[in-house]
Parts: sequence; structure tokens; C-alpha cells
Amino acid sequence: MFLKYNYIALILLLFIQTKAGAAEKIFLYKGTFSRSIRIEELERFKEKKLLSKKLENLIILTNQNKKELFKVLSYDIEVPLKASSKLMNSKIGEVFLNRISKIIHPNKISNKEISRKAIRSAIILSSYKNNQKINLLKFFKAYPNKNIAINLNALSKALKKVESLKELIEFYSDSPFKKLKDGSSST
Repeated sequence: MFLKYNYIALILLLFIQTKAGAAEKIFLYKGTFSRSIRIEELERFKEKKLLSKKLENLIILTNQNKKELFKVLSYDIEVPLKASSKLMNSKIGEVFLNRISKIIHPNKISNKEISRKAIRSAIILSSYKNNQKINLLKFFKAYPNKNIAINLNALSKALKKVESLKELIEFYSDSPFKKLKDGSSST
């Protein structure tokens, strides 16, 4: 009889247990610079193109462009659940998650394992909830912590690496050496 009540209590706990909430606030860090913004302010800007005073000040302080911010917030990426889940649980996926966890992590928590799991969870949940597509706001809404920290220095470094990699790929795809080798050069 006692064992029966334990099972019932366990089942009730599983159904009543609270789930991890979605992110509500983003903390931006760059050296000694620190500001925060509520995710609902970003959503309002994306949906109605209305800037809160705080978001307007943040755009000015970070020397950003309203149009670019809108484009970044609206950009959807197709993320198939099965493939992304397999990728994030592979060695390459772990490297990707490690690098991203240096940029985005739960605020005031520097544990890389927790950061990787939070990012993995946010990607998979946002893809599942949004027809296998995600954007930045959907990612934040699925992030399993109320407060997200974004390291702007690390983000800047990553973007520079991406840009240099893009230039390198363009150079080699437009390479005159390839044209010479193929015999398609005009010289």
C-alpha cells in the first residue's frame, strides 16, 4: 500500500514539476561595459518596429544600425531536428557548442558544460516549436535560463573569423590559379 502511494506521488511530481523558463533578459558585456535588455523589447521592435528608449540608447551606444538589427532579429535559419540533433551530439558539434558557449551563456554562470547544454537545448527546442526554423528571438525564448549573457568581445572575434574565412573561400573560388590550371584563363 505504501509503495502504491509512492508511485502515485512520483507520477504527480513528474507532471507538476516546473520546467525551465525561457530567457527574459539579455546582458551584454564588452570589457567593463555592461547593459541589459528585456527580450520583449526586442520582440516589440521586430513585430512593430517600435524602439523602446532603452533599446534606442543601446543601439546608439553600440554603434549599431536599426535596419541591421531588424534584419538580424528576423533572419530565419532552417534547422532540421534529426540532422541538427545528430550534429550537436557529434565531435564537430561539441566543438561548435564550445565556441558558441564562449559568446552566449547563462548570466553569472561560467560552467562550459551547462552553457553547451543550454545552447543545445535552445536550438533543438526552438526548431521543434517553430516548424524546424529558428531565429535569434526564437532561440532566446527556448533558452532554458531567465538571464542570458552575451560576450560582445568574443562575438566580435568570431564574426571577424567568419568574415576572414568567407574572404578566403571567395579568394580560392575566384582564384586565377584555378583558371590557369583549368585552361580557362584569358591570358
